[in-house]
Amino acid sequence: MSISGLGTARTPQPPLGPVNRTPRADQPGGRTDEHLTSRDRELIFQVAGQRDPAKQAGTAFAAILTSERAAGRLAPGQEASALYLKDLSRRYERTGGPNPIADYLPKALEYLSSSEGRAGGNRIDVSA
Repeated sequence: MSISGLGTARTPQPPLGPVNRTPRADQPGGRTDEHLTSRDRELIFQVAGQRDPAKQAGTAFAAILTSERAAGRLAPGQEASALYLKDLSRRYERTGGPNPIADYLPKALEYLSSSEGRAGGNRIDVSA
């Protein structure tokens, strides 16, 4: 008994090979700090004691601020304000998981309130 017509014989195809890509020049740990502003860097220094987050072992605060800036959730020209950091902390709390910036938040808010007082000329009065 012979069976015919159940299909055609397939010629085996070689598996897809890797695409030839140039190696990425990522910084250690896959974190890039090129998006950080000078004020971001100063905030990280004041809060976490890191002058250069790319060269030192990163803290959660530095990593999160860097990722927020790189992902565009903290837009170019938008400062990492007290309101932004409080909202970020609330977002972490709503997830039900750990809040990695909770320990840094009081110091960040203290620094931002003192630095905003010194830079009072940059504020806009909307009470009028």
